[in-house]
Amino acid sequence: MRFVSLARGVAATAAMIVAAGGCGARPGPEGTSGAAGTTGAAGTTGSAGTSGSAGTTGAAGTTGSAGTTGSAGSSGGAGTTGSTGTAGTTGAAGTTGSAGTTGTGGTTGGGGNRSPISGLPQPATAGVAQPSGTAGNLKVLDWAGFKAAVSWTFDDSQPSQIAHYAELQAVGVPMTFYISTGNSTESGYDATWAQAIIDGHEIGNHTVHHCKSDLTGCSFGTPLAALGDERDQASSYIAQHYAAQGAAWTSASPFGDTGYDGLDQSRFLVNRGVPGGMIGAGTTDSTDPFNLPIHLAAQGETAAMFNAASDSAHAGGKWLIFLVHSITPTSATWYNPVAITDVTAAMSYDKSLADVWTDTVVAIAAYWRAQKVLAGLTPAASGGASTWTWTLPAHFPPGKYLRVKVDGGTLTQSGRTLPWDDHGYYEIALDPGTLTLSP
Repeated sequence: MRFVSLARGVAATAAMIVAAGGCGARPGPEGTSGAAGTTGAAGTTGSAGTSGSAGTTGAAGTTGSAGTTGSAGSSGGAGTTGSTGTAGTTGAAGTTGSAGTTGTGGTTGGGGNRSPISGLPQPATAGVAQPSGTAGNLKVLDWAGFKAAVSWTFDDSQPSQIAHYAELQAVGVPMTFYISTGNSTESGYDATWAQAIIDGHEIGNHTVHHCKSDLTGCSFGTPLAALGDERDQASSYIAQHYAAQGAAWTSASPFGDTGYDGLDQSRFLVNRGVPGGMIGAGTTDSTDPFNLPIHLAAQGETAAMFNAASDSAHAGGKWLIFLVHSITPTSATWYNPVAITDVTAAMSYDKSLADVWTDTVVAIAAYWRAQKVLAGLTPAASGGASTWTWTLPAHFPPGKYLRVKVDGGTLTQSGRTLPWDDHGYYEIALDPGTLTLSP
């Protein structure tokens, strides 16, 4: 097994991207839009008396054989009388009917089930007793109670990503797609990214024309008048076309150009760059939130290579962000093509790691940044109780939570006692901006 280095530097990685024409280069023709999976034949038609048709197509959920009687739905029994033998209502085969996918992409994400309170994935550990000691020693759990974290990101809204979206979605891992809206005329563009949001994925900002920070070397058309316009118009496009998500919370720099970093601090929660590396948890980590490091998928990288990188993050308790560009097979190879079978196999491997949190960049980044805020606070003491009060970073998404432990006592927010989760933590809402621990 060959291991991929996670120590690529900012200069080396960025230089490689620029030299190859950039991560948005378009040397190839537009790829096909990619069928949304097979339609899933409803089995043999099977004569059912005089008609006995087996429905129309059988939605592409689990396919559901129509049987030998021609019954593709709930009844369809032609019997022995040669009656018309109705084939059910529509011949629907399965409950999802969604092009052979597994359902929403945000329902798995590491740990299987998600908390009904926070929406965060639940660790495998369960049956943990509520602490009953002396009130005190508040601690935020790293990575929502998991040992490590992984995010899969895809840049440039490429035709090959659109064509292979159904296969990526079928893995059931939440992903982040950094789209450049200057190539929105690609076949299937809006339909794919709108569906991605419905499926639980994130759409991030990769500018309009994918230019360097000096507005040269654009991959898609002519640059706008100012660099800020490149970011702002892309964000507006996302908000207008993908209302289910609304705002773009995170961004990625075209070509990994660090000239975007200062601009992005006034617009996003984090910005993903291209330096090689991983991200640590807690206050001891000094990673720049506006130049997050990555593992860049090299041309022809195999699942074993991806998995070695995941194993390194797992062992070190780190957050690893993968960056993928072109996906093969495709007639539109733009940059560093990787086989879809290797990408999905590696994603499935991450999903199989019970103590690794696999999720979108915005989900993990919000937890990572909020943990730093809360861990750095000194509570105010009054009447035996301790109260923490915080201000979240700018451009922080609403509705986020942290997981904490204490030695004992009662945690409250907004006058409500927080319940203990037997996976080993309390879940605290970040929007109220305050938390109290009482004896």
